[in-house]
Amino acid sequence: MWLSWDTAIFRAIHFGLHHPWLDPIMRALTNPGPFKIPLLILLGAVFLTRGRRGWIGVVVLALTIASGDQLSSKILKPIFKRARPSVVIKDSHPLFGVRHSSAFPSAHATNSFAAAPVIAYVLPEAGIAAYVVAGAISFSRIYVGDHWPSDVLAGTILGLFLGFLGRRALRRLEQTLPYPKRRAEESPSGVPLPPHPAGGNKRGRRGTRYTRARS
Repeated sequence: MWLSWDTAIFRAIHFGLHHPWLDPIMRALTNPGPFKIPLLILLGAVFLTRGRRGWIGVVVLALTIASGDQLSSKILKPIFKRARPSVVIKDSHPLFGVRHSSAFPSAHATNSFAAAPVIAYVLPEAGIAAYVVAGAISFSRIYVGDHWPSDVLAGTILGLFLGFLGRRALRRLEQTLPYPKRRAEESPSGVPLPPHPAGGNKRGRRGTRYTRARS
């Protein structure tokens, strides 16, 4: 029953929504090619404009995506060894050709949804866009014929789990990592404090104020 629904949804997307003008868009979402590295560098540069949260976020984002990629590609796929729809469905038209590697879960869905919560935390104004792009990338994996819908669903759930775990770690690091120490001679506002005059006001043992007599 589950496999029949999986196949039906795959056919509805892969065949039913297929259109020549959509093909290059879905190809770019699945594989941005030479633009991948520049886009990642641009994202990292935008992160660094957010100061302390930004540079911590760059490290957490990289570790979160790397953990999702390794877990989905190196651990889960060899365990499940599920054939891709382009292998099972003979009349499919995979845009990247027939691939014989394992399908479950979708690493693209895992990585993109793992990144979304971290991006939304560091760049709140881009939060909705991060989830929309993650959803579009995941959808493209079905459209191009590389994944079953359940592959994408599993990757989405796994990615969100790792993403919110990374977001929690980022918040914890913000709270625990020490801030740069403030110079002792500066006031909280950053303005140097004036020197105390010789023989200035002092307090006695009981906290009463007195002024040293001048000779």
